[in-house]
Amino acid sequence: MYRWSQLFTLLLAAIVGCSDKPDVTTHDAPQSSPKTAVISMQSIEDAPVLTDDGLKTFEQKHSVQLPKNYRDFLLSSNGAFPSPNCVTFEEDERITASDVFCFFAIGDERPGLSLDWHYDTFKDRIPKSTVPIGRDSSGNLWLLSLRSDDAGSIFFWDHGSYDTFDETDLSNWPKVAPSFHEFQQSLIAYDATLETDGVPSRYSLVKQATEGIAKRDPGFSTRANPGFVWHCDCDDEGKVSMQFVKYEVHAVTTHTCGYTRLRAINGLIKEGHTRLPE
Repeated sequence: MYRWSQLFTLLLAAIVGCSDKPDVTTHDAPQSSPKTAVISMQSIEDAPVLTDDGLKTFEQKHSVQLPKNYRDFLLSSNGAFPSPNCVTFEEDERITASDVFCFFAIGDERPGLSLDWHYDTFKDRIPKSTVPIGRDSSGNLWLLSLRSDDAGSIFFWDHGSYDTFDETDLSNWPKVAPSFHEFQQSLIAYDATLETDGVPSRYSLVKQATEGIAKRDPGFSTRANPGFVWHCDCDDEGKVSMQFVKYEVHAVTTHTCGYTRLRAINGLIKEGHTRLPE
């Protein structure tokens, strides 16, 4: 386990650029490689076993009916760390990428891994008729739609956007897959050739930050520390720094993160009012 006194004080600064190729590999920061059809799921240690009755209780409590392919996944593997874990999708009229840090578990009491905790914490911010099924390493959510017109589809939801649009409107967020099964099958190993437009993907920034710590502590990985998350800061010149902070505090605070500012500085989106902390 990483020494938190050192971790809190560590600030990894990276001038964002596609030519930076770290030379340290960790299991949750894979090196560039081609797409693979083999998806493995590492069980979440100490996650509770989910029964059909337990799943029905969750559905009844929240008045939802989950799609069969997602229900089957939860019953066979109540949450998981996928490998590979990279998702590519369109945002700002460009292809970008982030990761699936984990698929959430029902009944888990750890905030960073719990579907229940995310559902209750974000219910007033995420679009109606959606369920948060997982997160990336920066605390952004993967949402499962239960709306009649796109039921079962998966969307990307950025927790740190500007306060210039309605974040509860699902049409404002990128649709990344038409079903949970296809979302799983779309996971690929990260490909560095994606980084061609001058603005690094979220995946790239987390990868560089993770490998930066791993150079000092070869045993470090974000997966081994699910109670922490990568927070992105960006200064007025577009210089990015990544901080490894407590997940629960980071997630519950409404704010505009540095990645949104980075996109604005580079002209991908218009700069706007900051979402104020709650």
